[in-house]
Amino acid sequence: MRSHSILLPVSGLLSFFSFFSFFSFFSFFSFFALVSACGAAATPANDGSNAKNESPKHGESVSKVPHPTPHTCGAEDKVHAHDIHDEDGSETFVPCSDSGKHDFSGLIKIETMPEGVHITIHATDDEVKTGALGSDVKNRDAVIVYPRGKGAKSVEVPLMHTAHGYTGDKIVPWEDLDKMTDEGTKIHVAIFDHDAKSGAHEELSVQIAVSTGKSCEKAMDENPQTIDMGKKNSKPDLSKDQLGRPMQSSQFFSGCGLPDSANADICVAVKQGKPLGVSVKVSPSNNKVAACIDKATRKLAFPQSDKLDVVKQHF
Repeated sequence: MRSHSILLPVSGLLSFFSFFSFFSFFSFFSFFALVSACGAAATPANDGSNAKNESPKHGESVSKVPHPTPHTCGAEDKVHAHDIHDEDGSETFVPCSDSGKHDFSGLIKIETMPEGVHITIHATDDEVKTGALGSDVKNRDAVIVYPRGKGAKSVEVPLMHTAHGYTGDKIVPWEDLDKMTDEGTKIHVAIFDHDAKSGAHEELSVQIAVSTGKSCEKAMDENPQTIDMGKKNSKPDLSKDQLGRPMQSSQFFSGCGLPDSANADICVAVKQGKPLGVSVKVSPSNNKVAACIDKATRKLAFPQSDKLDVVKQHF
């Protein structure tokens, strides 16, 4: 009798496990089907938008997606000063078009390189039509650099399409630079913006004065010599040998590559032990070497003196 009473609960237990297994299998299958359906719905249809971008055809006008953070508008008629010795380079903004910075805005970066002055433009433009180099700029977008100011020899910058506009760069060789000190050489950058939809055409301009710094002659003009007869305990003037000691040999600019067949004349206006102005003339003319010697000279330390002293040296 006890064996019979034990079999009934076991049978019921087996039936319970069978039902539970079936229910678990059905729930898992339903969950899997649901996940599969959701995954399929999340996969975007291939409408060709992910296809590889093709290069624009010659003269083709290409619409661009507006940049989320367009460049700041630059000031018109402002000359940007670039120190040739600035190792980090400098930047200036292009004046925006009449329609505003959402239509066109640009950033110009200037850097000094071994080959010369490197100019790079990054532009955001809602529509870009580059065309062929040298063709009429009234019908396309273009950037032209005048190394010695507008009206002189010019060179066009090749442009490359970007997601929000275009970019381009050009190196102005050392020999294309004119004056190296004080106001330096004014490089004129002309940006031509063409709108194919409206037919509007604008020329935006940026002027960049590249210079090694204040000249020896200008520092002398700004610091005229005065004699105070009533001044007591004045220090004696430094001798020529004392002043010339830092430039006694050409070792301080040995890395500038002055050819054996060339000469260098250096003029330094010194006050409080520091160069206030430097002028370097290399014969035959070599702006690259002259700029290098200028930079090395401005780093020299001279004997202290309250008055302005002028040191000249020929190598």
